[in-house]
Formats: sequence, C-alpha cells, structure tokens
Amino acid sequence: PGYYMLFLVNNKGVPSMAATVRITATAAAPPNAPGGVTATAGNGSASVLWSAPADGGSPITSYTVTPYVGPVAMTPTVVTGNPPATGATVTGLTNGTTYTFTVTATNGVGTGSASAASAPVTPSGTVVPGFVQQATAHAASVTSLSATPASGVTAGNRMVVEVATWGPTNPGAAGVTDSAGNHYVELTHFTGSDGTELSVWSAQITQGGGTRPVVTATATASADVGVAALEYSGLSTVSDTSVLDQSAHATGRTSAAATVSSGPTGATTSANELTIGLYADSGFGDTLTPGTGFTGRANVSPTGDIEFLVADSVVGQAAQPAATVRTGTQTVWLLATVVLKHS
Repeated sequence: PGYYMLFLVNNKGVPSMAATVRITATAAAPPNAPGGVTATAGNGSASVLWSAPADGGSPITSYTVTPYVGPVAMTPTVVTGNPPATGATVTGLTNGTTYTFTVTATNGVGTGSASAASAPVTPSGTVVPGFVQQATAHAASVTSLSATPASGVTAGNRMVVEVATWGPTNPGAAGVTDSAGNHYVELTHFTGSDGTELSVWSAQITQGGGTRPVVTATATASADVGVAALEYSGLSTVSDTSVLDQSAHATGRTSAAATVSSGPTGATTSANELTIGLYADSGFGDTLTPGTGFTGRANVSPTGDIEFLVADSVVGQAAQPAATVRTGTQTVWLLATVVLKHS
C-alpha cells in the first residue's frame, strides 16, 4: 500500500505523461458467525451441523462447538481440517440434561462471533432415530445421477437412498455408491406397470465423516432418474440388510386424484423404529402430499420426468405402519414402506 508515480513513455523511451496512483490493501478480518446451527440428540451425545460463514478474507482453519446448559458453557469441541467440516458429534453429554449449542469460526486473524444457539435437545439412553438432512436430484435420459448433502455427514449415522428410474427399455438401478466409499445394500425394489422401478438402498456411514460425500445412483441403461439421499441418526450400525425390520410395497394406477397406500408391514419387533415411506412415478405432473402421521422430508413434484417423495415416522413395537401419499389422476404409482431398526 502507498502512493506511486507512474510514467508513460513513447516509443523512443521519452516520458510523455505522469500520474500518481494510490494502492490500498484490505486487511483480513475474523470470520462471520456460522449459520443454521442444528442439533440432534443421541445417547450421551449430540450431532451438530452448521453452514460455513464468510471467511473474512482468510481461510477458516477451525470451528469451535460449545454446549450450553442454560447460560453455562460446557467443554467445547474443536473441529479442524482443510477445510474443516461443518458438522461434529459432541460426546460426553449427560442423558436427561437439555443442551443448546453455538459455533464459532476461526481463521488466521482470529475467532469470529458466535452463532445463534441451536434449538434445545436432550440426550437420552433411549435412542430415537432422527432425520438429519436430505439431498435430491432428477434428470431425464441419463445413466447415472448424483446428489450431495448440504452439510458434512456424521460417522455412525446412516444414509437411506431412494432411486426411481423409467425408460423405454425398462431400466432399473444397478447400484448406489458414494465418493467416501461407504457400502450400500439394496433393501427392496419393485416395478410398476409402465416400467418405472423404485428401489431403496442404505449404508452405515463409516467413511467420510464430516465431509459431504457425493451419492451416485447408476442405472442399467439410459433412463429418467430420481435420487433422494437422506441421512438419519440413531439407526442400527449393521453393514448388511439386517437393518431392515419390516417392509411392504404396492403399485397401481389411479383413475382420479387419490390417496394411495403401500399396505401395512408386518408387526415391528421393537419400539422407536424408523418407518420411511417412499413414493415414485414416471412424471405425471402431480403435486404429491405425504399422508397422515408421516413427516415429509423430500418431495420432487410436479415434474414431467420423475416424481418422488420421502416421508418418515417413528413407531412403537408391534405396529404395522402403512405409508400413504396423495397423488394425481391417471398416474402409475409406486409406494414402499420400510421399517429400520434403531441402534
């Protein structure tokens, strides 16, 4: 920074003009406060997610997550990396005690102001599965399609992925992978009368905790493809299909706008199990609505290629849940209900 005299010269090297120019530099500052802080309670722990703030002109080097019991700050958790993840599991919490969480960001200049506090959560020894985040994508005439979570995933959580496909050669889903290397297994698949296939895949997150792994579904041939990738906490950590307790599915064609059902599953074997309803059709321009008792998590409708919806509910032991969805007229629909075991 400073003042400098600049000279313009002609082709004979003789100065022909002079000007004084002031050059300034903008000093870096600490980062802004992180945004969108959310917390999900676990057993003696909580999964905390946030969005990265403006870095103040210097790269963010760490985040500090601070639990609070009322106004009292507890032991913080520091997240580092290049760049640091925008999520963390805070351990050492007391079951039955209610906590809120704030997050600060640090760069080479200093630490910025704290975020707004998360909503309060209460860790418990009784694990109740919880929705964390979702990402969706849909495209026509592709052989693969990817969706990327908005925030870093948490190791020990579980990804559940719906894949819907339709094409003139009746393609299906060949598999699901992610860029972190987690292992996906197929929990169910079935086909509608127009060749639309709905399949459900799942993986425990053992790789890529704190990152945003790209989840990719591959089709057996060119197809209209829809992908919904959802992260849940509190589910079984098995690596195979034994995570599935019960399931049911149905498909049909409406003559008028109607509420359709997967039909009931078998009786659940434990309390606090996660029930997920997953709907798909090949794109009839319908506006989809989840049924009573289910919370909508992902909804891509109305579209002309692939429409799909995911909704969930936590149910008690011996329940026989049946997901329902409101759809449109003259629609070939597919709807599954899967019940997953908790951790």
